[in-house]
Amino acid sequence: MVEVTREFADRVAEVAQLLTDDEFPDDVLHRLTGLGTELVPGGTAAAVTIATEQSGLTFAASDRRLDELHLAQFDNDDGPVVETLRHNEPRRIDDTAAERRWPAFCQAAAEASFRSCLVLPLQTDRQPAGAVALYGTDPDVFRGAAHDIALLFAAQGGTAVRNASLYGACRSMVSNLHAGLESRAVIEQARAFSTPNWASRPRRPFIC
Repeated sequence: MVEVTREFADRVAEVAQLLTDDEFPDDVLHRLTGLGTELVPGGTAAAVTIATEQSGLTFAASDRRLDELHLAQFDNDDGPVVETLRHNEPRRIDDTAAERRWPAFCQAAAEASFRSCLVLPLQTDRQPAGAVALYGTDPDVFRGAAHDIALLFAAQGGTAVRNASLYGACRSMVSNLHAGLESRAVIEQARAFSTPNWASRPRRPFIC
């Protein structure tokens, strides 16, 4: 039985504040996967998939086996992660050895020793910015309180992803601005050196 204390709830709520002043967004996503296995009971592996116009890209995974599991889903356009991104709804598998949906994925997951799976959308501005997928080596681990904790974790994770996205956009804009100003300064300096001395002297009026 999972005991949800005030301290534990506060720890989950802090997920939304993952981004620090000197941190890149991709670091946030990798830390998010680590916290998923730490905070959600029964989770032994986690991955964050970012939504794209075509399907999705698994950006961070705590276990290399998840890269292959997710890639196969996108190639076949079938699986719990694909459906979560498509319908903006959670998908849960209590036992990959007995689940009849997504047979190819379930077989691959079972062969990789993952018996449970829970995929939750990461909400940003009412759209699924991506999904967090949690995996367990035992069946039925994402039921009850564990499921509720995972929902809270995904909600806070969506806020962290949104903050990381805004931070990345702002950082890119500032970098481009600095690059533009530096280029302009170089151009002005080059013009100054290339201008002949006589061109900078005041011109006398021409008298016929």
